[in-house]
Amino acid sequence: MMSRLPFALVFTLLALGGCRAERSPDDRAVAVRADAPSAETFQSVVEEVLPAIVFIQAEARPPAGLGARLPGVIQTPQELLPIGSGSGVLYTEDGYILTNNHVVQQADRVTVLLYDRRQFEARVVARDPSTDVAVVRIEGTGFPFARLGDSDRVRLGDWALALGSPLGLQFTVTAGIISGTGRALGILGRGRETDAAQAAPLEHFIQTDAAINPGNSGGPLINLAGEVIGINTAIASPTGAFAGYGFAIPSNLAHRVADQLVRLGEVRRPYLGVLLDNVSAADAQVYGLTTAEGAEVIHIEPGGPADRAGMQLGDVILGIEAQDVRSVGDLQASLALLEPERSARVRIVRYGQEMEIPVALGIVRSGIVPQPRPEVAEGPGRLGFSVTVRNGTVIVSGVRQYSAAMRAGIRPGQEILQVNRVEVNSAADVERAVRQAERDVVSLIVRDPQMGRVIINYRMA
Repeated sequence: MMSRLPFALVFTLLALGGCRAERSPDDRAVAVRADAPSAETFQSVVEEVLPAIVFIQAEARPPAGLGARLPGVIQTPQELLPIGSGSGVLYTEDGYILTNNHVVQQADRVTVLLYDRRQFEARVVARDPSTDVAVVRIEGTGFPFARLGDSDRVRLGDWALALGSPLGLQFTVTAGIISGTGRALGILGRGRETDAAQAAPLEHFIQTDAAINPGNSGGPLINLAGEVIGINTAIASPTGAFAGYGFAIPSNLAHRVADQLVRLGEVRRPYLGVLLDNVSAADAQVYGLTTAEGAEVIHIEPGGPADRAGMQLGDVILGIEAQDVRSVGDLQASLALLEPERSARVRIVRYGQEMEIPVALGIVRSGIVPQPRPEVAEGPGRLGFSVTVRNGTVIVSGVRQYSAAMRAGIRPGQEILQVNRVEVNSAADVERAVRQAERDVVSLIVRDPQMGRVIINYRMA
């Protein structure tokens, strides 16, 4: 998913293969920052947070007819094809992980690798294309997790660290500063999801110059207190690789969306029923504004909340409830913090006259709960290969395409000597060794025609 601008700048979502508010000086004084952090500062933060970072691998069933039939390769529509990888961050001790929607949106299987090298098959709890937030979960308790910070306290020039697995380089850390806030890039809402799933895209990105690249998607942007302040999502680049501009979903927005996805299986946000544009210098002159700030109403949905409240074309929204509005992104982010189907005070300027209008907010829903993946077959078929026996020697006769066995290095013609440390001389021996192990991991000793004896371990389907 990309958007090409006239000068060839490309905004790229980062899978490999919220909200700002005005604060008082007292609030700004407690914002987390350091003028000259030492190496020890970075190290202590990284040591605290890195155990909560995860590497995510997504697999999907290939389209029918994909790939030519090769000798010794067993093709079946049930096998899964690796389609990409990304990052994520554990935010609860019972296995809930924040990541991007575009990392897992097409996945039939999601595998999560922890920093301590433990590997889990994960479940996509729910995902929201309108904000590019997804929640996945691994079973268990006692996992290390990162603290979610207050992204409203982010200021330009604050130090920030980006953690993730860019370009397949697992558990990488880069440093930079916050170089922008409230960015709307126009990259969401362009996928293949249904209209309901893509309703009302919301973009209010934090911008950073901490190096992020494809594969960083879903990993956290953290401050020097070790708090997650954003979820890395996209880059702006003429080449598709990092060029100094990365973008992260603010943690406040991501947290609110994740909470609803877990509790409700969807995201419920209020809406006004208007189309908006940022105020230009010409608009400010026409509407009697002292500065070119606010959200200009350029279209009103007939019968929608704004229409029923009496808003008019050319109204400029300067605030909603206690939040000031300087741009369309500010208004969207402020709306996301309110409850739908309730009244909100909207401060506007109508051709030089400032007024406040009560609006009964509507509701827009988005989000997808994936259907459970069918259960895999039990028994030796899970190995991902078939065997034949010649003179008491078990030989691999075929390997299922895209299977874990193929990825691990099992090839037709190899001799199977041991399965889970048990010598095998027949197909029945193989079946018995797999069944008696009662686990999802298999350990094979094979004799390869080129390499000789090798050991191959992998997780079965």
